[in-house]
Amino acid sequence: MILKDFGGIVNASRSLICAYKSDMWKDKFKEEEFGKATRAEAIRMRDELNGSIKK
Repeated sequence: MILKDFGGIVNASRSLICAYKSDMWKDKFKEEEFGKATRAEAIRMRDELNGSIKK
């Protein structure tokens, strides 16, 4: 039996919720724009994970 395509689980809730406070996003988004910062961080994380998988 060959097993493949195992997925992974990444718990990033805190880093997403507080993305607007992080060094990467604090100068780009205000506290009121936490949703935009969260989206930007989620996209960055997705791209980083996908880049790691391809290696």
